[in-house]
Amino acid sequence: MNKYANAICPVCGKAFSEKEDIVVCPDCGAPHHRECYRQIGHCALIKNHKLGINWEPPASPGPKTENQLVKCPRCGADNPADGIFCCHCGVRLVGQEQAGMKNVPPYAQQKPPFYGSGSPFYNDPYGGANPDDEMDGVQVRDLFQFIGGNAAYFLMNFSRMKQSGRPISFNFSALFFGWKYLLYRKMYGLSILVFLVNTLLSLPAAICLYEDLSVASGLMTGYSAGFESLLFAAQICSIVSTMLSMALCLFCNWLYYRHCIRKIQKIQKNTYVSVQEYSTALVKKGRTNLFAIGFLMMIYVIFCMMLVPYLMV
Repeated sequence: MNKYANAICPVCGKAFSEKEDIVVCPDCGAPHHRECYRQIGHCALIKNHKLGINWEPPASPGPKTENQLVKCPRCGADNPADGIFCCHCGVRLVGQEQAGMKNVPPYAQQKPPFYGSGSPFYNDPYGGANPDDEMDGVQVRDLFQFIGGNAAYFLMNFSRMKQSGRPISFNFSALFFGWKYLLYRKMYGLSILVFLVNTLLSLPAAICLYEDLSVASGLMTGYSAGFESLLFAAQICSIVSTMLSMALCLFCNWLYYRHCIRKIQKIQKNTYVSVQEYSTALVKKGRTNLFAIGFLMMIYVIFCMMLVPYLMV
């Protein structure tokens, strides 16, 4: 354990204690808390692997002066003067980033145009945010635990929205999956509301389709008197439904941000005997829910099957 006595976990930024449960990356040798490694599923310094840079144990503790330390341009952590990458967040310490960004806040330091392989935050589990910073009174590290899967994407978009003051960002999963995606993210109230609205908007088109099939199959001799009006209403409802889907695509991340903040603040009002118990509460109340999607879709299919005999009368 002496090898990691002064080391810092690259995920949570906390120093290892003597009896810490540590997982070491087999590629670069970087140590992580077991729980931190499990949460992100890979080494936090994975971008160093392609560069062939291995993790080095920290130097023996001794008296430090200002000249021996270099502040990270992104998270502000102190690093050895000869360090290449920040031991806290893994960002490069030398070059243009270090020369002109020492006093820039974490959210304003880099603005990647997209979150992909070309983004500087592609392998950052916190999406470029400092885990010790706060968003509306909630620490970024708490948001990270609450969100779970794809946390870097959400944290990066949360930071952008907070910085710009505009609640708009693209979420194509919300565009294509609608209420099912909201349910997956445990936004139950909004999910049910969107589901009911979409169901009501689809009724005119469903009735028109039923009449059309009935006339084609000979069950009806002709269309009803209000068929033209229903057809027009179906077209209007289709336009409204498309507009609602676009709005959900643009504002889903902001709605999810408000959902996370509200839920975490509610969790914080409770009393916990340990940090682990608090983390467990964040994971339990947050993360995702695949079971709910399957259950509600099953109810929806059963409802449609029960409705068909009445429409056939």
